[in-house]
Amino acid sequence: MSMLDVLKSLENEHFDAKKGKVSDGLEPLPEGTYNCVLKSVTHRAKNGRGFLMFGLEVVDGDYAGRTESIFPTLEQVTSKGNPMPDFVLARSIKTIKIIGAMVGLDVPNQCFLDDNVDVNYDNIEKAFDGYAGKMLKMTIKLSPNKKNPDQPYRNYEFAPAEQPKVAEVEEDPFAQANGAEFDESELPF
Repeated sequence: MSMLDVLKSLENEHFDAKKGKVSDGLEPLPEGTYNCVLKSVTHRAKNGRGFLMFGLEVVDGDYAGRTESIFPTLEQVTSKGNPMPDFVLARSIKTIKIIGAMVGLDVPNQCFLDDNVDVNYDNIEKAFDGYAGKMLKMTIKLSPNKKNPDQPYRNYEFAPAEQPKVAEVEEDPFAQANGAEFDESELPF
């Protein structure tokens, strides 16, 4: 796309520099069902609090290449110091176990039982080792957020997806070339 094309697309979006808002143009995925690949399960920290992040990437359709990040929490207290509601913890555990089940992992209960939440996050991350690249279906449904109507709640449903077949190679086609020397004059370019 040329610079002129980019400028025209901004005009078509009714971009107004006087409003002062810069957006990366990547709005969250809309409601719908997507074939995804599990890209990552990582334990991270921000502002002194650990968290778990599932990275899913859409593999086909209009949104191919777009990602969805899901942040289930196992924190026992909220950022304000109040006890975390049981329904929040239950939803997070369900989310982790369901994503695991959809990619073929039975997430062990032991991953959730340490008194230190960061140890639990590390255990979950380790449990998912080897499952990156597995396929699953993700359905996103939005529901109203009374406190912030511009940010509706994102609800997820997951289903298994057919895993891609891995080609089996019986013999290494380059086995005879190991250690062989070539003269540059033999190359076709």
